[in-house]
Amino acid sequence: MLNIPPLDGAHFLSHHDITHPATHARLQELLPGGQAHVILSDVAPNASGFRDMDHERLITICLSLIDLAQKILQPGGSLLCKYWDGLLAHGLQQKLSSVFGSVRTVKPDASRKDSAERYFLARMYQKPAK
Repeated sequence: MLNIPPLDGAHFLSHHDITHPATHARLQELLPGGQAHVILSDVAPNASGFRDMDHERLITICLSLIDLAQKILQPGGSLLCKYWDGLLAHGLQQKLSSVFGSVRTVKPDASRKDSAERYFLARMYQKPAK
């Protein structure tokens, strides 16, 4: 939602909410053929200082990325999303596992050891049957 300076060849959707269906539609318009091989998200809400609330807000963002995947991700594609460890992380992992063949947690070396920041790497997307 923050403003990002222009970069040749890139489209920035500043002031757009990734959880909003209109943003999903705009992303689909920008993609060649409306499809992507990868969704990579390092998105996080501004921290309020209330750990449980911040955790829930980030999990909500990650869940919206699963909705986005159903619209744009090609079969076999991958999703990487940041989350903060907490009570809702297991439910997110289960939801990811229902549409991806492989889901694992990764913690980059650049992340502080005491940080709750983690990423789910979900691979081998399988479009759910309608």
